[in-house]
Amino acid sequence: GINKRSILFNLTTINFPNSFTVDIMHLFYENIAKYMFEYWTGTFFSDASQNNEPYVLAKSVWSEIGNQMHSLRKDLPSNPGRPLRNILHHYRGYKAEEWAAWITMYSLPLLKGRLPSEYYNGWSLFVRAVRLCQKKVISVHDLNNINELLLKFYTHYEK
Repeated sequence: GINKRSILFNLTTINFPNSFTVDIMHLFYENIAKYMFEYWTGTFFSDASQNNEPYVLAKSVWSEIGNQMHSLRKDLPSNPGRPLRNILHHYRGYKAEEWAAWITMYSLPLLKGRLPSEYYNGWSLFVRAVRLCQKKVISVHDLNNINELLLKFYTHYEK
């Protein structure tokens, strides 16, 4: 592990943290997506009274979503790797590629009509930003859109 100050701090040409790009795998896939799922399932807060919000979907709804995900496995092409598992039962073991698939392919169709529209629309801002970030070539216009979408998502989420 890291046990002392990095020698990189001695380089005057490096400005921490601005010299480093955002790590989409950890930030978007393994943090934001997982935390939003925990909000929506009412498992994010250890104090159960804080998990009683309109964005919390009943376990029966998540069972439906998980069953739909499982049934879609045979109809959707899989990325290299395993097909997406039932999110309700396996989210704790999800890898980054599964969270990426949940965000970009599964979440919006499966949450539509289930998650209250205010929260669905807020989540769709994040999904659109992630899809833009996944492009092989990102233009300046894309960067501006990503910035705008993430700021809107942040503002929505912090309300």
